[in-house]
Amino acid sequence: MSLSFMHQQPSNLLMNRLDGFFFKIIFIICIQCLASLNAFSQSFAYITNQGDNTVSVISIETNKLVANIPVGKAPVGVAVDSINHRLYITNVEGKSISIIDTLTNQVLGELNVKFAPVGVVLSKNGAQLFVADWYQDHVYVIDTNNILNENAAHQVKEISVGKAPSGMVISREGASLYIANRDSDTVAVLDVRTLKVVNTIAVGKHPFGLGLSGDGKHLLVVNVESNSVSVIDTRRDIVIATITVGEHPYCVSSSPDGKFAYVSNTGADSLSVIDLSKNKVIATTPIDGFPEGVAFDAKHHRIYVASWMDDAVSVIDAKTNKKILSIPTGKRSRSFGEFIGTTH
Repeated sequence: MSLSFMHQQPSNLLMNRLDGFFFKIIFIICIQCLASLNAFSQSFAYITNQGDNTVSVISIETNKLVANIPVGKAPVGVAVDSINHRLYITNVEGKSISIIDTLTNQVLGELNVKFAPVGVVLSKNGAQLFVADWYQDHVYVIDTNNILNENAAHQVKEISVGKAPSGMVISREGASLYIANRDSDTVAVLDVRTLKVVNTIAVGKHPFGLGLSGDGKHLLVVNVESNSVSVIDTRRDIVIATITVGEHPYCVSSSPDGKFAYVSNTGADSLSVIDLSKNKVIATTPIDGFPEGVAFDAKHHRIYVASWMDDAVSVIDAKTNKKILSIPTGKRSRSFGEFIGTTH
């Protein structure tokens, strides 16, 4: 028995060493693969320019303009599908939705609709596109798998909501769609599965832009005429705080950790920085004229803000809350929605 054991021991030791060697090799290969994926992964900001009917594509890595894409008349809303490499743009005056391939920056097609599309957001799996009709008090649901088909416009589902629906955002788990009803001074809560409105929350005057805190615990509602932000507990659908910001606020975005929110103030040419643990403004950053759309770049910890009057995007360092750059875009930049996406 002992002789047999002595003969097996070197063999086992060799196998253990080989196992460790191969493990190291596999580990190194995995690290190299991840590095390669990161090298090919690029983030872009998609800026709708209502004044010249284009979308400016800005590289987040270089902060350089890489393309101007012609779309429909008066583009406003942006929804980026980083998984399927698509970009959806609402053209409010053209009554259409432009569908763009984000790998090539080419327009794949344009869906003509019978309403004036403004706000736009995707379901978590990218299969449903929710579009707000500014004038007829409806939200429309479009199957993105069929959006390029000739009969796509006839398959759109229609949901009645409050007056003048504008900003929209999907809950973190994807079960609820929040809709800002500007002229009703409310936020509607839509069950994504049943497409039924299950709750209505009173907020400030003329809610417009919506944002979800990075941790998903709070819905941030920008009240344009009240110069405030309503903070809603997403578990209970109740307002837990109202925060005064700058004049005529418009849009909001959050840091990925949910600690801070950033609000564009169109009437003050500034960005309000909110500490969400204290529900108070801790900094006000001067930026380009009439700022509208806001998005957070998690990779570089920067905030991008589209400015209507100065035809530019302001770039703010999230560590210092200081403006570090202004990037020229097209005319009358808006970018209503989360306009930063990634390509692989």
